[in-house]
Amino acid sequence: MSSSLDDPQSPTFTAFPLLPIELRFKVWENASMTTRTLELIYSMDNQRFWTFQPVPAVLHTCREARRAGNRIYSLSFGSAKSPPRTYFNPISDIVYFGLRLYDNEVDFMLRFFRRHADSLEDEDQIQRLALTEHLWRIDLEGSVFAPPRSGRAEKKIVKFHQSFPHLKELIFVAGQDGCENDEEDDDEDKEVEGRWETNAGVSLVKRQTDLAAGFQLTQEAVMSTFESRKKEFPDEMFPDITLMEYGV
Repeated sequence: MSSSLDDPQSPTFTAFPLLPIELRFKVWENASMTTRTLELIYSMDNQRFWTFQPVPAVLHTCREARRAGNRIYSLSFGSAKSPPRTYFNPISDIVYFGLRLYDNEVDFMLRFFRRHADSLEDEDQIQRLALTEHLWRIDLEGSVFAPPRSGRAEKKIVKFHQSFPHLKELIFVAGQDGCENDEEDDDEDKEVEGRWETNAGVSLVKRQTDLAAGFQLTQEAVMSTFESRKKEFPDEMFPDITLMEYGV
């Protein structure tokens, strides 16, 4: 008698239900650790957080998978006006602030997370955060770290860190050419997330070189501030910085 084990073309593993339940749960839990990029949006009109990404597949595969997935994922990102709606795994999920965010939405989210940093449960704390290029480059207007000429860069970096005290990885996402884009390319830039969109979110890959416009300047400013803070607050957590880009 043939089975899926004998047929290399079989699309399913029919012996899976015969595995011990402990092993099946390990499989489901492993599936729950898949990295997703959650493009977090805040609606000023509805006063709620939302994302473009669908519910993780493991949570609607079957009852057993959902039980295992619920051990990993929790509903997060609620607001005063709306309950939490986004399934989130802080260990593997990357929260992404992208081109589809308005500046006032970014400012609000930074203030929101800073205000609630001490009261959020561990499962709601962001550990991996990615910023699109114009948000991290310290030499550009709109940077969350402020342009150097403003004289407020160190203060802004400190406040940013206070918004995400559990952050382990801070990801700078370089533009497709790693350089500042002309204004006439703005509309095309805003479609970049759509071009790299997958069910797991905007696809990001590690950049193979540190050559990206504004990267060294920003990295030095941020890391210098973090190093100073480490000496003053040795028990606090400070993230590593990773340079990534859009791709597969």
